[in-house]
Amino acid sequence: MKKRILAALLSALLVAALATSCDSGTSTSSAASAAGDASEAGTSDAADAGGDSDTSGGVIELEFFQQQGEEAIQAGYEAVIADFEEEYPNIKITQNTVPDAAKVLTSRIATDDCPPVLTDWPTQMQFKEKVKNGYYEKLSDQPFFDQINESYLAMTPADDGEYYAMPYASNYMAVFYNIDIFEENNIEIPSTWDEFIAVCDQFVELGITPLNFPLKDGVGHIFQATTVAFLPEGIEQLEAVQNGEAKLAGNEDWIQYGNMMLKLMEYGNSDAFGMSTTNMQEAFANGQCAMIISGSYGRGNIILANPDLNFGAFVLPGLTEDTTNCLTGVNAAQCISASASDEEKEAALTFLSYLARTEVAQKWSDETGEPSIIKGTAYADANFQPVLDFINGGQVHDWMASTLDNNVVNEMYNTVQSFLLDKPSVDVFLENMDTTIEIAAQ
Repeated sequence: MKKRILAALLSALLVAALATSCDSGTSTSSAASAAGDASEAGTSDAADAGGDSDTSGGVIELEFFQQQGEEAIQAGYEAVIADFEEEYPNIKITQNTVPDAAKVLTSRIATDDCPPVLTDWPTQMQFKEKVKNGYYEKLSDQPFFDQINESYLAMTPADDGEYYAMPYASNYMAVFYNIDIFEENNIEIPSTWDEFIAVCDQFVELGITPLNFPLKDGVGHIFQATTVAFLPEGIEQLEAVQNGEAKLAGNEDWIQYGNMMLKLMEYGNSDAFGMSTTNMQEAFANGQCAMIISGSYGRGNIILANPDLNFGAFVLPGLTEDTTNCLTGVNAAQCISASASDEEKEAALTFLSYLARTEVAQKWSDETGEPSIIKGTAYADANFQPVLDFINGGQVHDWMASTLDNNVVNEMYNTVQSFLLDKPSVDVFLENMDTTIEIAAQ
């Protein structure tokens, strides 16, 4: 059974990285010494615990395998770990963020080397498979869950109804826009597809690049955001295809979607397939385009690139305001390895309890630019509040990996990427999508 689960996880590596950075090429090893009641144990067997833990001298060392590669998110964890050090000097937390984190994690799990503390995405099917296979510690009875926003907490139980991760932040996909460029040219925020295209046309006439796309890193996030925005039942239609109950070929909704995607690409940068997510964020931060389609995780990186940039966000418009949905969900959550030693688990619970404090979560949110779901926190930037208000209105959908098989999502990315690169007819694209889903679902 474990071998079958590991095979499924390996096929889902790109999907597991969905909510993480499209550019996770930075490796961080940050440590903060911390202590607490959890640190009374004298020694532990790091090999048996599945992590690099050392309790020599009464100090427990914990690796925190943090899967989000964005610089701002890493810096946010660095900041709160440093504070944790001052309060708990007998626990040492080392943040470890590596390229291809999902792949590395799957390989480590396969060799009984699961990090004692880590982040993962509890709404994704790959996470639930890990839980079924016994890799993560059950956390349901922990008091820190009282600190979590109930609406988001309700999205995260495993199939057995128990909780195996502490959700810490939400995420969303939206259109980030340069407020100064919009205001200087008297351009209003669009709320429908036709208005959005009209705005793009205005920028073209002004000699301003409307959008930048980072297709060097893949099309996954844009495919997901546009599917949710443009097709109210898009993911459910994909699920029907996955289950052998429908086809995309000939589906008028998806024919329209294909044409909308081709139109959208007309307003992007000519080097889209050579631009990474980091390059896109830096270009936007430096005023080289008016808009980007980005996840909330990108906000912190943009601020790092240009702290003085005046920018905000609006929901990617669908055909009408009433049919527009926003892609949102629970971001990476904190987990504890089931194979960790008792001392590691106790220290890890101390760390998670600390993270769940309102003032700590607020600092983390301010540092990272991510919206916290810890009670009592507030999103610091009013220019992004309209997106959160829209989400609170209920016109939302979770990420595809919460509904579809991971390998199906992964393979669809490749097919959509080929469509945008090679530009076959929409009919051929949809036939290719049907074939892709059928094969991947087997």
